[in-house]
Amino acid sequence: MSTNWRRAGTVCGAAFASVAVALSAATSGGAASSALFVGGIGQPTMPDLLMAPTLSGEFWGQERVSVEWPAQAGPYSGRTHMSLGDSIAIGTANLDAAITEALAKLTGAGDKVSVVGLSGGALVVNEVLRALAADAEAPGKDKITFYLVADSSRQKIIDKAKYSSRFEYTYQPAPETAYDMVVVTGEYDGMADFPDRWWNFLAVLNAIAGGIYMHIPSALADLDKIPAENITVDVNSLGGTTTHYLVPAARLPLVLMLPFLASREAELKAKIDKAYSRNDDKVAQARSAVSEVPAVVSESLATDVAPEPEPVDAPAEADGAGEVDDAVEVEVEDAAEAEESLEAEVEQAKEEVEAEAEAEESLEAEVEQAKEEAEAEAEAEAEAQAESESEARQQEQAEEDTAGADDAPETVGSTESTEASE
Repeated sequence: MSTNWRRAGTVCGAAFASVAVALSAATSGGAASSALFVGGIGQPTMPDLLMAPTLSGEFWGQERVSVEWPAQAGPYSGRTHMSLGDSIAIGTANLDAAITEALAKLTGAGDKVSVVGLSGGALVVNEVLRALAADAEAPGKDKITFYLVADSSRQKIIDKAKYSSRFEYTYQPAPETAYDMVVVTGEYDGMADFPDRWWNFLAVLNAIAGGIYMHIPSALADLDKIPAENITVDVNSLGGTTTHYLVPAARLPLVLMLPFLASREAELKAKIDKAYSRNDDKVAQARSAVSEVPAVVSESLATDVAPEPEPVDAPAEADGAGEVDDAVEVEVEDAAEAEESLEAEVEQAKEEVEAEAEAEESLEAEVEQAKEEAEAEAEAEAEAQAESESEARQQEQAEEDTAGADDAPETVGSTESTEASE
């Protein structure tokens, strides 16, 4: 497995570098509009070689500026590194100054500033957004737009503020802002798309693998090629529009890491997707569609197999009568075949839904069995511990009894000696 992990890191790095080299010819000079980039942990500054291909060249033709920050999260990134909280504080001040400078350079009516936060850098951008929300003199939304890629704070599992003493940082949900923003997340990326039903162990393993295979590539995604069903648009109470792009994973990261699971990928995906509440509507719609099929079939058949009007008596030798009868017979036969085909499709759909329900029940049974086994193991350990303690007490008692027996002769001997002397 360690080989696969190293191979995954090499593949991600090589892919990013190759695309960056191919696209680095884009020029950034002479543009009034600008894009300010804040890199992730371990990336205090970003060369243009990395900024240019971000989001498939979304910021070509703009002046691309790397906003420097410590990009440290000690002790996670290094024992001697400063804490994440201190890093973000410095990054927030630097980004605020960079935004002020970039806004001052705007000259045309259509010019604007784009702020791009990548991974850990997105946390810096979120702090700036909080500060702007409290600033009465903040720039208008027509002058600045925010892009957040692999933002770990925009997950359903982050539903309340929580202080981490280890990182000296208060992790909290994304702020509500009047500014428009674009949020890009790689599907199954464990750093930004962790399953909100975290007790699905299979999904957690897949998310860990996704942190390798989806985290960096999501920054290179072409937003124009994201499927419509993976794009959501929300308008908050302040009028800010957030457009979220979920970059689809072509393969399960878990299968990419463990190729021997390829034959079961469809089965694994069905179970993993249940760990994300965003898929609940899809499942409900599928079940609803299956339940509605019989009614649709009935209506269709009622139209297609409507009773033919009674034929008017005519001489048997009338021209074309035989042809009409044949045509009616063929039409009725075709309708009957269509009915049988639709019934078969309905039956198949029902079987698939039942199979899915059985699989879910089986999974629940496995979880329940695991719980029972864990409880039984805990009880066994408790009994073993109690038995061990009992044996220890018995041994102690035996040692005390032995010690008392050893002391008894000395006492008797001492008494006899005293009597003899008298």
